[in-house]
Amino acid sequence: MQFSLASIASCGLALLLSLWFLVGNWSNQSHQRGLQKQQDDIQARQLTIQNQQQQLQGQQQQIDSGAQLANQVGPAMIRDLAALQLENKNQDIADLLKKYGIEARSEQPATQPRKD
Repeated sequence: MQFSLASIASCGLALLLSLWFLVGNWSNQSHQRGLQKQQDDIQARQLTIQNQQQQLQGQQQQIDSGAQLANQVGPAMIRDLAALQLENKNQDIADLLKKYGIEARSEQPATQPRKD
């Protein structure tokens, strides 16, 4: 009789431990699914950020190219406009240049009296 009680008790304990492990396993799987979903969300956000960074780099390259072109072409174009305005005495070009704070002046040297 004692042997059967011990056997029943050990079977009951094994059943309880099995149920405990089963519930723990389900809980762990649920947590793992949640973590996997978070990792997937993080990866999706990282891809979005990488795409935005690539777009920003492309835009920055365009800005840099435009600035370089403006630095190369801009001063020469302003000199040419100023020369054209002086040659033709064109008031519209003079007004345009003044709008941006530029005033065209002829570079004729001042005559100095001779000392004999």
